[in-house]
Amino acid sequence: MHTQRDPIINNWYTNLTGQLFKVRMASYNAEGMGSLVIEYIDGTKQIISKTEWDCLKLMTHNNTRQRQLPDHPEKLTQ
Repeated sequence: MHTQRDPIINNWYTNLTGQLFKVRMASYNAEGMGSLVIEYIDGTKQIISKTEWDCLKLMTHNNTRQRQLPDHPEKLTQ
């Protein structure tokens, strides 16, 4: 399901091509939100306008904390 909502800083999103990115920053002007800085998982940053954001078909990425595995897998209990 695609979401159409305002971007949330530090949230992860996935686009239709499966690229994972995080909204890093938003700038505002007299009319409201002007542009956004997004950062892809590989560290590449891109500046897009709020208008461009509104045209994207996005899915929010699951932001829940994942269980961390121990440093030594043999410590896992069954």
